[in-house]
Amino acid sequence: MGIRSLLLLCCMFLGVTSFAQNQKEKLTREEKDEKIKARQDRIDMKNDITIFKRQILGLKEYAAERKKIPDLQKTSKMMVKVTAVVDTEAIDQGADLKTLLGSIRQDVGDNSTVMYELVYDRAQKKISSIKRTPEAIDADRELADEKEEKATAKKPAAAKKPVAKKNKDEDDEEEDPDEEKPAKGKRNTDDDE
Repeated sequence: MGIRSLLLLCCMFLGVTSFAQNQKEKLTREEKDEKIKARQDRIDMKNDITIFKRQILGLKEYAAERKKIPDLQKTSKMMVKVTAVVDTEAIDQGADLKTLLGSIRQDVGDNSTVMYELVYDRAQKKISSIKRTPEAIDADRELADEKEEKATAKKPAAAKKPVAKKNKDEDDEEEDPDEEKPAKGKRNTDDDE
């Protein structure tokens, strides 16, 4: 009898909880529409961020910055990384945005430099503005100066004429021709006596 009563209690408990869930306040049509619109806006924003990031990766400016990586690694002897960044801070604050902001960032070790500032128009679904930053211009100038310094440092060393090694025959000619050289393999008999 104990099992039957336990089974009956479980069934009653499940029936009461399902009845309580059905009694929850029903949403009106307007509230449902608002909820659906908010969800669709979040999905659209995520899609726009993805499209914007892909367009950044396809820019010729991004490719040019990627080509600089080997030179930067040689001069700085640190890890260099070029990344596409989309600013999502305004999105997190819940602002209704018609444009998104992004950038192409260059990380050399712990130093980060924003090379380009980008604006994405959400209505047209394309990048509307690409602007080079003053930091980027300074960074490129420093890189060019470092290359020039290394090139000038290498030129004097390369400008020295290499000293040609002398052959044994030339060494023999430079020695005093009056001196007699003992022949190899034969012993000088004067020295032994």
